[in-house]
Amino acid sequence: MNKIGVLLMVFILLGMGYTAYSFFTDKEPGDISTLERINGEDSIQLNHFIGVKKTILQFVAVPCDCCSFSMPFIQEFIREQDEIEVITVVFYGREREILDKFENEYEAEHLWGVDLNRDLANHYDVSVSPTYVFFDESGNVLGNHPYIIGTSEELGKRYEDAYNKFQSEEAS
Repeated sequence: MNKIGVLLMVFILLGMGYTAYSFFTDKEPGDISTLERINGEDSIQLNHFIGVKKTILQFVAVPCDCCSFSMPFIQEFIREQDEIEVITVVFYGREREILDKFENEYEAEHLWGVDLNRDLANHYDVSVSPTYVFFDESGNVLGNHPYIIGTSEELGKRYEDAYNKFQSEEAS
């Protein structure tokens, strides 16, 4: 089996595991307005972004090879524009591994935090990683894109497509 086949199989198995976990855990929804930080920085108040400016929540797991593959493109997208805020939400992993990935391997320059109790992920029906949830400046959920995005241009295009589709549906 080639590397892509192995990655695809791992991705599918992780997705099935997250789906089963979400299905069998019965708990009250928690706080979906605050994203905790494990790197010593203040929590991220999502209402400072969602409903204020165009926003993408990128949901990832650690470890996740597909998520790691996409991280350089996320960084590039953020550097190339300032109209859309991207916030990475880690909804699966161990804190030590997450911290190592984001501070050492990714050298993340953007906002990121953890949702290890899966309140945000469950609220937005995220069960696979990576998944991108798109918001307009009014806070409307435009849609989501589960699975890998391979370039910063693709991320911009997927956001634009979701934005335009939502606008045309609202107009009709």
